[in-house]
Amino acid sequence: MTLKFTNAYIKNSYTLLGRNEHNIKIKVDEKIKDYYNGEKSVEMGETSYQIKTTKGILKKEKLNVKDINMIIGGDLQNQLLPSNFSARKFDIPFLGIYSACSTFTESLLIGAMFVDSKMINNVILNTSAHNLASEKQFRFPIEYGALRKKVNTFTATGSVSALLTNIPTNIKVESATIGKVIDLGYNDANNFGACMAPAAGESLYEHFTDTNRNPEYYDLILTGDLGIYGVEILKDYLIEKYNIKANNIKDAGVMLFEEKSGGEIAGGSGPICLPLILFSKILKENYKKILLVGTGSLHSKVSTNLNETIPSISHIVSLEVIK
Repeated sequence: MTLKFTNAYIKNSYTLLGRNEHNIKIKVDEKIKDYYNGEKSVEMGETSYQIKTTKGILKKEKLNVKDINMIIGGDLQNQLLPSNFSARKFDIPFLGIYSACSTFTESLLIGAMFVDSKMINNVILNTSAHNLASEKQFRFPIEYGALRKKVNTFTATGSVSALLTNIPTNIKVESATIGKVIDLGYNDANNFGACMAPAAGESLYEHFTDTNRNPEYYDLILTGDLGIYGVEILKDYLIEKYNIKANNIKDAGVMLFEEKSGGEIAGGSGPICLPLILFSKILKENYKKILLVGTGSLHSKVSTNLNETIPSISHIVSLEVIK
């Protein structure tokens, strides 16, 4: 399902990057040196990240809490702990969403529906992730010292808040494709890229079909966190199943860790990879038509212990940038 928008725009963002990403050459609003950020646990540390970025976007735009109609947000922790605990600090209506690493694109398309209807004017979109919290959530606690496979991605640490509005800016949310849950029977929780690539392929095919476009229509197709190997699987999937050749696909997780990924990791993962690269790098370059392809692996420790296969989803948002 593809939706068209006429009155949805991104106004600004506030980005925060974690400790292990300090050497990455992208410019963010704030960097955290301490995973805990002064809190008693990494879970509450991530909560403090969201509070910082929410306050940051309000300050940057010189807005008060009463100027925001809604917060839409999510993360990777059970019951959206950081998002809920952050939202309790602000007297703003809140929608908590979960779409794993596709959470940002889902929040963006939901927010666009609200502001496009002009029922509300301003929405803050929040997403965050924490390497230590996420790794024990989906694989093993870092303290276990479990061996990592070559296909493993590294969950990025940080938070992003973006302001969505119906007042025209130079970044228009043009359309969005809501993804379907796809499960091809794969069950390796260490290889998220292979799990999520088919979902991205199916959503891309639907987007191109619904809009009567091809990959070349876009200056850039930016996936969230398929990693080095997942991107290649996606390209092969599109060619083999739909005869679609897309040479303009880049992966945000790979770009985030490209200076560190020389055989050590397959790239970055987590819902912040896509918005961090989008706001800190892509929107500062000369791209005019950008297709955001968020992907999420919809498994848990429980489903893994039940020997279930891993379903995935991909939500897509099209941006038009006026330079």
